[in-house]
Amino acid sequence: MKAHKHGEKYRITYRCPNYPNLINETFDSEEEANLRIAQIMLEKKRGTLLPPAHLVDPDANPDLARETMTVEQLMTEYVSLYGLNKWSESTLSSNQHRIEHYILPYIGQLPIKPLTTHRLELFYQKLLTEPAVKTKGHEHQNKTITHSVVDKVHSLIRSALNQAIRWDYLRGANPAMTVELPKQKKTKREVWTDQEAFQALALCTDPILKLCLLLALGCSMRIGEILALTWDCVHIEDELIEKDEAYLYVDKELRRCKKSSLEKLRGKGRDEVFFTFPELKQTGCTTSLVLKTPKTESSVRTIYLPATVAESMKAMYDYQLGLKGDLCGEYTDYNLVIAQDNGRPFEERLIALKLKDLISANNLRPVVFHSLRHSSTGLKLKISGGDIKAVQGDTGHAVADMVTNVYSHIVDEDRKTLAKKVDE
Repeated sequence: MKAHKHGEKYRITYRCPNYPNLINETFDSEEEANLRIAQIMLEKKRGTLLPPAHLVDPDANPDLARETMTVEQLMTEYVSLYGLNKWSESTLSSNQHRIEHYILPYIGQLPIKPLTTHRLELFYQKLLTEPAVKTKGHEHQNKTITHSVVDKVHSLIRSALNQAIRWDYLRGANPAMTVELPKQKKTKREVWTDQEAFQALALCTDPILKLCLLLALGCSMRIGEILALTWDCVHIEDELIEKDEAYLYVDKELRRCKKSSLEKLRGKGRDEVFFTFPELKQTGCTTSLVLKTPKTESSVRTIYLPATVAESMKAMYDYQLGLKGDLCGEYTDYNLVIAQDNGRPFEERLIALKLKDLISANNLRPVVFHSLRHSSTGLKLKISGGDIKAVQGDTGHAVADMVTNVYSHIVDEDRKTLAKKVDE
C-alpha cells in the first residue's frame, strides 16, 4: 500500500474484510497518509481492521454496523429519529448544544460497542475540569463545566444508548445505567418569605414589574406565561370581580427560539408556534421571538384571580388604552398584557433587570424571578391546609409531587410556629 498524490492531497486505497468496496481515504500531507497506512497494516495483522464507520450501512450490514458505529453517528441518528419527534424547541436547542460542545469533541469518534461504565465515569470526571462553552446571551469568564451540565450530558448519553439497544446497534446492558455521577453539593434556591414578598410589592413603583410580581405571586405563573398573556385570555369584568370569579386562561408562552431548531421541528409539524414577532434588526439574527404552546399540556389552565391582581390588570388595560390614543400609528398592538410603551413584548431578561434594580435599590434579599413561583406555591400550600390538587391546578404541574417536593419551602418562621403549637 502506498500514498498517491491527488491534487494537493494524498490518497490511500485499501480493502477491509466483510466490506465489499474499495475504501479511499484522503489526507493533507504525505506524513499523515503514511501514519494511517502503518495503522491499517497493524490492524490487518491483528485481525481488527474495520472500515470507517460512516461507510457502513446499518440496514445492509447490521453486524458490521454494530462493530463500527461511533458515538457521533449514534447521536446524529438519535436526534433525527428520537429528538425531533419528542423534544420541544428549547430541549432540542439545549441538547444540540451539549452534543456539539460536550460530547462529540471528547468521545464522538469512539465506537459505542466498547463503551463501558468505567469509561463514561472517566469522561464525566474530565468534563468537570474543562472550560464551559460560551453561548450568546450567557457570557461568562473562566468557568468550568458544571455538575448540572454533566448530569444532563449523562442523561442524553443514557437515552441515546437505550435507543441504540432498541435499534439493535448495541447488544447487552446499557453501560450508562450503572454510572455513578460525580458528587455535587446542591445549593438551595433563595426564596422570599411571605413578608419579604409583601415588602417587595409595597416598594415596587414600576407598574410593569409590579403586575409581573402580582401574576407570579398571586397566580403562580411562569415568566414566559406572564409575558405571553393576551387580553383575550383575561376576564376582569366588574361583575366577575365582585363575585370573586375573575379569571385568566393560560394557553401560550413567550420564548426566544433558535431558528434552526424551529425549522427542524416545523419539518415534523411540531414547531407549535402561534405567532412570530417581526425582527427589529434585519441583520441575520439566528433566533426568533415567538408565542408558542406552553411547557406541558397541563400548563394550559384557567387561573382565578385575587381581586388585587384583577384590579391591577384593569389599571394596566386603561394605561394601554391611553398609550394607543396618544401614540396612534407608533403603537403596534399585539394585544399583550405586559407590553412596552410601543406595544412590543418585554423579554424575560428585561423583567429580570427590573427585578434586580428593585432588589438593589431597596436592599432586598437577592432572588431570581422564577423563585417567586416557589414563594407563591409555598404560600398557597400553607393557606390551603396542604390542598395539593388545588395548588397544582394553579401552577400547571403535570405531577403533584412537583408541588410538594420542589416548590414548597418551609421557612424558619413557619418552623417556629410549628414548634410553639407542638409545645402547647
